[in-house]
Amino acid sequence: MCELGERLRRAREERGLSLKEAASRLALKVQVLEALEACRFDRLPEPPLVRGYLRRYALLLGLDPEPLLALYPAPPSPLPPPRPRRARRPLGLFLVLLALLALGYGAYRLLRPAPVQVVEVAPAPAPKAPERHSLRVVSDPPGARVYLDGFYLGQTPLQSPPVEGGRRVLRLELPGYAPLEEEVLLDRPLALSYRLKPLPEAPPPQAAAAGKGRLVLRLEGRSWLRVTQGGKRLYEGIPEVGAELAFDLPVEVRAGNPAAVRVVLEGEDLGPLGEPGKPLTRSFP
Repeated sequence: MCELGERLRRAREERGLSLKEAASRLALKVQVLEALEACRFDRLPEPPLVRGYLRRYALLLGLDPEPLLALYPAPPSPLPPPRPRRARRPLGLFLVLLALLALGYGAYRLLRPAPVQVVEVAPAPAPKAPERHSLRVVSDPPGARVYLDGFYLGQTPLQSPPVEGGRRVLRLELPGYAPLEEEVLLDRPLALSYRLKPLPEAPPPQAAAAGKGRLVLRLEGRSWLRVTQGGKRLYEGIPEVGAELAFDLPVEVRAGNPAAVRVVLEGEDLGPLGEPGKPLTRSFP
């Protein structure tokens, strides 16, 4: 696998996305993303379209598109075919060929079928570039981190530059408040306002120290997390470094960077969840 495909695959797995989920968000076929990650450029369409697909895929994964576009190999220009050398022919042979051509042309004029009308078909128009619209987001209280399809845009109050339109997933996170996530249709400039709900107060220190039947995740670095319980999603996002998340057992935890997540199970420190940069799913009964 080439460097370009490896970067795309690693970034997608760190966000916990399957190829099918990523293709659905980009409105592309799964085979296109498979070819990009496998560097099978011979299975992809024209280079201008591939560069557009690569740019959109990089933005979805939170990557800078320019270094990845620099890794995309430009197709070589085809060389013109060699010009055949003319062989010298005797004059007599030339006259014989000229007579045969004259006879053939006469026979063609007598026996040729009626002309067939040829209808020219206009080439398919090139795909339109996706429309881009501005987005304004405010929250009460302010200072919430704003993510669009998992890509960090900034903190509220936010006035973002034009972003690609379509159905996008907007998420707001603020310590001490419940995360807010919803799907928005970005088909025009939008101005959105949200009121965040505070989380329940933490239990007294004595109860938290006991930790019976509890799992605590301490963020020692940046990592995407998803915590589920019986198929229900309890949390999904990228917590602040130093944050501490607690959940009642049983739960299932998936992390994009397990080495940044320290696990404390029922008061016992089990160390990091896993190795750096290797996405991992682990169940805690």
